[in-house]
Amino acid sequence: MKYTFEADDLEILHGILEESTEHLHGIEEGILRLEIDFASDLLDSVFRAMHSVKGVAGFLDLTPIKDTAHVLESFLTDMKKGLYTSNSEITDALLRGVDILNGLIRQLGSQVSKLEGDQVDDVFEIELNELGYEAFINEVEELRKRELASAESNPGTTGADSGADASIKVQLSPLYEQMMADFIEETLEHLETIEQKCVEAEKYPEDSEILNTILRGFHSIKGGAGVITSMQESNSPADPIAAIKALTHAAESLLQQHRNLSRRLSPAVVDIILAVVDKTTVLVAILKGNEVEGFSLENLLERIDSLSQEKQEAVEKGPGDDSNKKLPQQLAAFMNISNQALESMLGIINTIKQGQTMNSKRTKQYIRALKSIASTARYLDYEELMTEVDNSLKFLDKYTPEEDMVTHELLQFLHSNYETMQRLMNLKIGGIRFLLDNVPPEYSEKKIGEILISEKKLTPEQLAWALNQQKRLGDILVDAGTVKEGDLEIALAKQAIAREKETQVVEQAKNSELGGQSIRVSQEKMDRLMNMIGELLISKNRIFHLAATIGLDYDMPALAREVKGVAAELARISDELQNAIMSARMVPLRVLFQRYPRTIRDTARKTGKQVDFIIAGEDTELDKTVIEAINDPLVHMLRNAVDHGIENPRERESKGKNPAGQVRLTAGYQGNHVLIEIIDDGKGLNPDEIKLKALKKGLLTAHQIENTSSEDAFQFIFAPGFSTREEVSELSGRGVGMDVVKTNIEKVGGSVSLNSSLDQGTRISLRIPLSMSIIRGLMVESYEQRFIIPLDAIEETVKLPGSSIRTYNNNMVADIREEIIPLVSLHDVLQFGNDSDAVKECAAREAVSVVVITCDGCKFGLIVDRFKNEQEFVVKALAEELAGLKIYTGATIMGDGNVVLILNPSHLLQARVAV
Repeated sequence: MKYTFEADDLEILHGILEESTEHLHGIEEGILRLEIDFASDLLDSVFRAMHSVKGVAGFLDLTPIKDTAHVLESFLTDMKKGLYTSNSEITDALLRGVDILNGLIRQLGSQVSKLEGDQVDDVFEIELNELGYEAFINEVEELRKRELASAESNPGTTGADSGADASIKVQLSPLYEQMMADFIEETLEHLETIEQKCVEAEKYPEDSEILNTILRGFHSIKGGAGVITSMQESNSPADPIAAIKALTHAAESLLQQHRNLSRRLSPAVVDIILAVVDKTTVLVAILKGNEVEGFSLENLLERIDSLSQEKQEAVEKGPGDDSNKKLPQQLAAFMNISNQALESMLGIINTIKQGQTMNSKRTKQYIRALKSIASTARYLDYEELMTEVDNSLKFLDKYTPEEDMVTHELLQFLHSNYETMQRLMNLKIGGIRFLLDNVPPEYSEKKIGEILISEKKLTPEQLAWALNQQKRLGDILVDAGTVKEGDLEIALAKQAIAREKETQVVEQAKNSELGGQSIRVSQEKMDRLMNMIGELLISKNRIFHLAATIGLDYDMPALAREVKGVAAELARISDELQNAIMSARMVPLRVLFQRYPRTIRDTARKTGKQVDFIIAGEDTELDKTVIEAINDPLVHMLRNAVDHGIENPRERESKGKNPAGQVRLTAGYQGNHVLIEIIDDGKGLNPDEIKLKALKKGLLTAHQIENTSSEDAFQFIFAPGFSTREEVSELSGRGVGMDVVKTNIEKVGGSVSLNSSLDQGTRISLRIPLSMSIIRGLMVESYEQRFIIPLDAIEETVKLPGSSIRTYNNNMVADIREEIIPLVSLHDVLQFGNDSDAVKECAAREAVSVVVITCDGCKFGLIVDRFKNEQEFVVKALAEELAGLKIYTGATIMGDGNVVLILNPSHLLQARVAV
């Protein structure tokens, strides 16, 4: 709908935008809390916000905003009067209304922003997509009537304690705009990966991991779309998010079928997947506000469904000749016949000579060619060509083969007749091709009957009659003589070409990423900056080393002091630069965690469960790269916690549990790592059932099943294609998810662990490093070799008398601060010596250097030859030959150019036991 304003209204529009945005900010949190805690002050706060939005929209009669806010205000008024209290249906309606208001306000803001760059002297227009607000208002009014009727029939049930539906409790409100921006970016990344993998799939059809990657990509896009649609509560098929969800769900189901049947990805399936990628890319462009003409999803879902129903033979037929693509199939066939006929006629004309006797065989051949052209003329309803053919046949009837001679008049007629027919054919085909090259874009959305009416080949009455028949529309119209077969073929071709033109918007959609409203720095640039900072730190350390060398080796203390001063200034600048870049990369987990409460709420409602959802530690910060990588794992795990973990209320009560289950999402710092945990108090995992599933999947043999512990059985949860569900639903059962968790977490250098107790619940822990680039550590020396121990694992460093170290069960121990601590010699771990040597050497020393390490709940002392210095080190990845050694986490380059290995504290004790 278009709205007309005067120039003076622009300032009022700015005020409406500012006030409406302020009032709607955080209102979702209040609505969700009303469902749990029906407090009058909270209700008043939500009511005032909605009343204010309605009021400011009324200044300029912005009907969609005003009426939507009004109907929501009516709900709140009823509740203020005590007629009924909030419940799940009312909450859904309020949230959906807020989403519509937010969408309308965003549209208005976008239009006003465009006007700011232009000088508005007179009137101007603003066009708003009304987002189905009228249908929403009707639905809300029906719901109000039901609630009022229910309150009248059950007057004793109204009140603050009875109406609230505690299906889920939430403590944070989602950031819709941030979610949408992240969804768009992540979807484009997934689509790019899927596109690349489709190309690889044709080269390596046996590689099952390619199929798994494509499947995970579509599953993640569908999951993200589900998060957005759960906020919108929109059932409109025209909604791009709903279309993305439907399209990726269909593609996922098709790929799931192939994986279950161990099929290769055929070229036809790859074509379909690439078509889905293109369509989804265009839908994302629409989400970003781009205008796309002539776009339709029609037929693509049907093509996917046909492949899913085992009809691949017809679909996998190879593409035809490009020259015929722009002509209807039957017309192309007639044209081929006509061209052959004309070639035959020309061949006969070129071989006969004046004065020869007319050959009977060639005359019949010439007449057959004329009759072939006549068939084409009748198909095209081409009267001029039909007349020309009839004249030719009548002329030839005057001659008798094998008796009459070839005359000059006959030769002249044949040449003229051939040229006329060829000209007429070229003229007709040229006209048809011109029509097909200039098909209106809207034909892609029209049905064949509508196209024929617009071409004036059919009347609406004739169409209505045909639609009442049982046959295909085209066949009905041709059989009845209402439409000529040629006209039908051309109309069908126009429809097909219009749909083909849709693909032209795909590249435009892919290039639309440049127009974002915020500046997004690519990860590649951030990584490059971090690498440069790392090199700067190495150079800083080299300058300090150079200063020491000048002072000691060259006996130039004055120059050494000056170099140290320069090095100190460089260190200060590099430290500030490092902190600034690290800060730019660090993002609070709140951005991620605030996405989930409403999604969990809707998941609980879909599964008929009651859930208390608790979030803690949302202020914990992580690297932006890490946050992006763990989004999909968290979505999968939270859904699994509700769908797989939490029992339904009746089952929980039978077990003596609270009917409402609890899911906790927590985060906190653990040294230089962040620990994220998803904990539920549901039914837990049954290791015996998992073993049987693994046996059926071929992941375990009957002999191995007896020796597999419960902890080992839980690891099968992370296998691709493994699911504890028998049936496939939109939420689960496909075996996609936990393998994504493991893969994504390991990519960022983290680890995932799972503990579960039957009927008590499940705890999934993600341990993720804060930074993968720079660490602070202590350098130590053993057997004249230097090593680095991460500082966050070190509790303290001590020097013990050699006599205080003793052995117990062939292990070294010592009393440190009145606590017996096991000791491990670093050169024993690295196999530089043996146990007896270490004990004797320690006993002979006056003082033994010990690093007390706390890691994974275990405390032990690491014996080294001497402590060096504590500083920041740039972590470099190990070469492929050393990457498999878990005792090292990386390496660094020192100021003197030497490479020093960084130790992994959690593996030091394990490595010692293995020795």
